[in-house]
Amino acid sequence: MKSKKQVVQVQQLDKNIPIEFFRIEDNFDLFDFSQHYQFDFYQIFWFIEVSDQQQEIDFIAYPLEAQQIWIIYPGQVHYFDPTAVSGYYLAIDKDYFHRILFQEAKQQGFTENAPLKFEVTASMRPLFEHLSLLIEQEFHDQQRANVLEKYLELLILHLQDLPVLQQRHVTIDARIHKLLELVELHYISERKNEFYADKVALSVKRMNEILLRSVGKSLKQQLQDRLLLEAKRLVGYSTDNIQDISHILGFSDVTYFNRFFKKLTLVTPLDFREQVKKVQG
Repeated sequence: MKSKKQVVQVQQLDKNIPIEFFRIEDNFDLFDFSQHYQFDFYQIFWFIEVSDQQQEIDFIAYPLEAQQIWIIYPGQVHYFDPTAVSGYYLAIDKDYFHRILFQEAKQQGFTENAPLKFEVTASMRPLFEHLSLLIEQEFHDQQRANVLEKYLELLILHLQDLPVLQQRHVTIDARIHKLLELVELHYISERKNEFYADKVALSVKRMNEILLRSVGKSLKQQLQDRLLLEAKRLVGYSTDNIQDISHILGFSDVTYFNRFFKKLTLVTPLDFREQVKKVQG
């Protein structure tokens, strides 16, 4: 990737409008490809035409292909070059998205942290094109939140009819959603099973059973993975020294943080930072 600059923290352009809609090819300024970005909201990209492009999400490069819809989660570090790309882009307030999602989603893995992508089949393209045009017209004309919400509900319902690419299906369970929200909120300060089990009124054993069945990880693994992801973001994309990063992430000693990082990545934090710099060119 091109950028040697630090991650830019991004909030929605207008906090009063929970859903924003743009055409990628008409809004290159929104996707300044000299930077990596970390967003505090959900993003939905429908890539309609691409030309030998890639995007980077949390240190992993993914090829962009035409007629794919990608969901980028809040907190993920994202980069792509919008030149030679056309398509639609939605920015959606996090709380707003969660509320609609758990009204409408039944059997899809929206709770996963991994990138989620769908194939827009030929038979479904007219429907998604029509929905996108309705959202675009409402956003640029009256911006009625209740109308945009209805269109987003329909979009999420129909996303569930599309093939999911490289993503297994999981059952959306209110307890799973609550647990993953709690992990996101407290993974630095709370690392004991009992804290999370108590919050969802389950035994530790039962909590881990439903987590393993739904997302394939125990709570310990979930916390460890989330902590490592944040460590990689801070080490790879910030200029903070390693000792400060270990303190930010709740480690009592930088030596303990170094051991944790190397055990899971097989490289030291400093070596990882150098690798990221080389990849960025």
